[in-house]
Amino acid sequence: MSFARISSPMTVKAHIEVPPILSESDMDRLRAYALLPTVSAQQRAWVEALESSAVVVDSAEIPPDVVTMNTTVECTTVDGADAHQWTLVYPDEADYLRGRLSVLSPAGIVLLGARRGQTVVCRPPSGVPIHYVVGEILLQPESQRMTGSSKPDSDPAPSD
Repeated sequence: MSFARISSPMTVKAHIEVPPILSESDMDRLRAYALLPTVSAQQRAWVEALESSAVVVDSAEIPPDVVTMNTTVECTTVDGADAHQWTLVYPDEADYLRGRLSVLSPAGIVLLGARRGQTVVCRPPSGVPIHYVVGEILLQPESQRMTGSSKPDSDPAPSD
Protein backbone atom coordinates (compact mmCIF):
# COMPACT_ATOMS: atom_id res chain seq x y z
CA MET A 1 0.00 0.00 0.00
CA SER A 2 1.38 3.39 -0.94
CA PHE A 3 1.16 6.44 1.25
CA ALA A 4 1.08 9.65 -0.71
CA ARG A 5 2.97 12.58 0.70
CA ILE A 6 1.80 15.76 -0.92
CA SER A 7 2.93 19.34 -0.72
CA SER A 8 1.21 22.15 1.15
CA PRO A 9 -2.57 22.40 0.71
CA MET A 10 -1.98 25.75 -1.01
CA THR A 11 -0.55 23.89 -4.01
CA VAL A 12 -3.76 23.22 -5.88
CA LYS A 13 -2.65 22.30 -9.40
CA ALA A 14 0.31 20.03 -8.77
CA HIS A 15 0.88 17.64 -5.91
CA ILE A 16 4.62 17.21 -5.73
CA GLU A 17 6.04 14.16 -3.99
CA VAL A 18 8.02 15.33 -0.96
CA PRO A 19 10.39 12.68 0.37
CA PRO A 20 10.30 12.14 4.14
CA ILE A 21 13.43 13.10 6.10
CA LEU A 22 14.56 10.62 8.77
CA SER A 23 17.49 10.45 11.11
CA GLU A 24 19.80 7.45 10.82
CA SER A 25 19.02 6.46 14.41
CA ASP A 26 15.23 6.60 13.86
CA MET A 27 15.55 4.51 10.67
CA ASP A 28 17.80 1.94 12.40
CA ARG A 29 15.40 1.54 15.31
CA LEU A 30 12.38 1.37 13.00
CA ARG A 31 14.06 -1.40 10.98
CA ALA A 32 14.63 -3.33 14.23
CA TYR A 33 10.96 -2.95 15.20
CA ALA A 34 9.90 -4.20 11.76
CA LEU A 35 11.66 -7.51 12.49
CA LEU A 36 9.69 -8.23 15.66
CA PRO A 37 7.19 -11.12 15.48
CA THR A 38 4.37 -8.84 16.70
CA VAL A 39 4.68 -6.60 13.63
CA SER A 40 2.29 -7.38 10.79
CA ALA A 41 3.30 -7.91 7.17
CA GLN A 42 1.52 -4.67 6.29
CA GLN A 43 3.53 -2.74 8.91
CA ARG A 44 6.76 -4.26 7.56
CA ALA A 45 5.75 -3.14 4.07
CA TRP A 46 5.14 0.40 5.40
CA VAL A 47 8.64 0.48 6.90
CA GLU A 48 10.18 -0.83 3.66
CA ALA A 49 8.29 1.78 1.61
CA LEU A 50 9.39 4.52 3.98
CA GLU A 51 12.99 3.38 3.84
CA SER A 52 12.98 3.31 0.04
CA SER A 53 11.59 6.84 -0.28
CA ALA A 54 13.21 8.63 2.69
CA VAL A 55 16.19 10.92 2.80
CA VAL A 56 18.18 9.53 5.74
CA VAL A 57 20.53 11.97 7.47
CA ASP A 58 22.47 12.35 10.71
CA SER A 59 20.34 13.60 13.63
CA ALA A 60 22.24 16.90 13.65
CA GLU A 61 21.07 17.54 10.08
CA ILE A 62 17.34 17.18 10.75
CA PRO A 63 15.57 20.51 10.09
CA PRO A 64 13.48 21.81 13.03
CA ASP A 65 10.22 21.59 11.02
CA VAL A 66 10.41 17.80 10.47
CA VAL A 67 8.42 15.21 12.45
CA THR A 68 10.88 12.75 14.01
CA MET A 69 10.41 10.08 16.62
CA ASN A 70 9.24 11.56 19.94
CA THR A 71 8.15 14.77 18.21
CA THR A 72 4.98 16.37 19.52
CA VAL A 73 2.99 17.78 16.62
CA GLU A 74 -0.39 19.36 16.00
CA CYS A 75 -2.32 17.97 13.02
CA THR A 76 -5.69 18.80 11.58
CA THR A 77 -7.74 17.19 8.89
CA VAL A 78 -7.77 19.25 5.69
CA ASP A 79 -11.42 20.12 6.25
CA GLY A 80 -10.56 21.32 9.78
CA ALA A 81 -13.12 18.98 11.35
CA ASP A 82 -10.61 17.10 13.52
CA ALA A 83 -7.53 18.37 15.34
CA HIS A 84 -4.99 16.21 17.13
CA GLN A 85 -1.92 16.75 19.24
CA TRP A 86 0.21 13.65 18.97
CA THR A 87 3.63 12.55 20.14
CA LEU A 88 5.07 10.05 17.65
CA VAL A 89 6.42 7.03 19.57
CA TYR A 90 7.53 3.44 19.04
CA PRO A 91 4.79 0.80 19.41
CA ASP A 92 5.66 -0.24 22.98
CA GLU A 93 5.20 3.37 24.16
CA ALA A 94 1.93 4.02 22.29
CA ASP A 95 -1.18 5.16 24.14
CA TYR A 96 -3.65 6.76 21.75
CA LEU A 97 -5.87 8.10 24.54
CA ARG A 98 -2.88 10.02 25.94
CA GLY A 99 -1.88 11.33 22.51
CA ARG A 100 1.03 8.90 22.06
CA LEU A 101 0.71 7.72 18.45
CA SER A 102 2.54 4.58 17.30
CA VAL A 103 4.84 5.08 14.34
CA LEU A 104 3.51 1.74 13.04
CA SER A 105 -0.07 3.04 12.85
CA PRO A 106 -1.45 4.34 9.53
CA ALA A 107 -1.21 7.98 10.69
CA GLY A 108 2.12 7.52 12.45
CA ILE A 109 3.98 6.06 9.48
CA VAL A 110 2.95 8.94 7.17
CA LEU A 111 3.78 11.60 9.76
CA LEU A 112 7.34 10.35 10.30
CA GLY A 113 9.61 12.56 8.21
CA ALA A 114 6.87 14.98 7.17
CA ARG A 115 7.43 18.74 7.41
CA ARG A 116 5.36 21.50 8.99
CA GLY A 117 2.71 22.69 6.52
CA GLN A 118 2.78 19.47 4.53
CA THR A 119 -0.35 17.43 3.86
CA VAL A 120 -0.06 13.68 4.33
CA VAL A 121 -2.57 11.01 3.40
CA CYS A 122 -3.35 8.31 5.94
CA ARG A 123 -5.14 5.13 4.91
CA PRO A 124 -6.72 3.59 8.01
CA PRO A 125 -8.24 0.09 8.05
CA SER A 126 -11.57 1.55 6.88
CA GLY A 127 -9.84 2.31 3.56
CA VAL A 128 -11.19 5.87 3.51
CA PRO A 129 -8.19 8.21 3.10
CA ILE A 130 -7.72 10.93 5.72
CA HIS A 131 -5.73 14.02 4.74
CA TYR A 132 -3.83 15.59 7.65
CA VAL A 133 -2.06 18.93 7.58
CA VAL A 134 1.07 18.93 9.73
CA GLY A 135 0.74 22.00 11.92
CA GLU A 136 2.95 23.24 14.70
CA ILE A 137 5.93 21.19 15.81
CA LEU A 138 5.63 21.65 19.56
CA LEU A 139 8.67 19.58 20.51
CA GLN A 140 11.29 17.91 18.35
CA PRO A 141 14.11 16.07 20.15
CA GLU A 142 16.73 16.82 17.47
CA SER A 143 16.13 20.57 17.80
CA GLN A 144 16.32 20.27 21.58
CA ARG A 145 19.72 18.55 21.37
CA MET A 146 21.08 21.19 19.00
CA THR A 147 19.81 24.02 21.20
CA GLY A 148 21.00 22.32 24.37
CA SER A 149 24.46 21.58 22.96
CA SER A 150 25.20 25.25 22.33
CA LYS A 151 24.47 26.27 25.91
CA PRO A 152 27.00 25.94 28.70
CA ASP A 153 26.30 23.12 31.15
CA SER A 154 26.10 25.53 34.07
CA ASP A 155 26.72 29.16 34.87
CA PRO A 156 30.07 29.87 36.46
CA ALA A 157 29.86 30.44 40.21
CA PRO A 158 30.35 34.05 41.24
CA SER A 159 33.66 34.68 42.95
CA ASP A 160 33.74 36.25 46.40
